[in-house]
Amino acid sequence: MKHADCGYQRFQCRHAIRAALLKRGLSMRQLAVRIGVSAEAVSSTVLGKKHCPRVLDALRDIGVPEKYLFDPRQDSRAA
Repeated sequence: MKHADCGYQRFQCRHAIRAALLKRGLSMRQLAVRIGVSAEAVSSTVLGKKHCPRVLDALRDIGVPEKYLFDPRQDSRAA
C-alpha cells in the first residue's frame, strides 16, 4: 500500500482512533506532550496527512488497534 493510500485509510478511521485515545483518557494534545512532538504532528498523523513514526508507535503502544493505524512501515515489511 502506498503512503497516500495509508493516509486515506487512516483518515477514514480518524474517529475510531480518537475514540480509542479518549477511552484511555488521552486527547491528541496530551499524547503529543507525552511523546515530545507537536499537537500538529499528532493531528496530521491521525488525519492521514503525515506518517510520523513516533506518533504511530505511540498510538500502537497505548493500544490503538493496528487495523486503524495503516502504518506504511508495517505494510512495506509485509511486502
